[in-house]
Amino acid sequence: MKAKILMAALLLMAGTSMMADNFQYLTLTYGNSEHNISLPLVQRISFEENYVVVTTTEGTHRYPITLLDKITFTESATAIEALPEQLENLTFKDGTLAVKGDGLLRVYGANGALLSIANVKEGANISLDNLPAGVYIIRMGDKTIKVRK
Repeated sequence: MKAKILMAALLLMAGTSMMADNFQYLTLTYGNSEHNISLPLVQRISFEENYVVVTTTEGTHRYPITLLDKITFTESATAIEALPEQLENLTFKDGTLAVKGDGLLRVYGANGALLSIANVKEGANISLDNLPAGVYIIRMGDKTIKVRK
């Protein structure tokens, strides 16, 4: 009987480790937002004061624990495809992001890594020419768009 239980436990553990190999992203969900971070970039996940701190090869990202709904591991990035490409207050054309309104603007890579953050003013035109070709997520306030350059 013990041998059967031990064998079942070993099979479950083997299956679990094989399933874990399929995950490619750490996904942090809060409100209507999801941030995806490529697992090969993640060096450390820790809890400091009231924050989940994710240290990657590209930098450190802090997420308030009180705002997080869940933290999961996913096989693919989940947030990019659901995003609009243009919004009333954020538009992207010819490599330039036009901003209507004041606020904090964040630029994320397709892997969820924060690449740039800036306070912007009404009417700002921000060039993304310094970024390589690819897909980027632009967030300002509670609005998020996907751009491809």
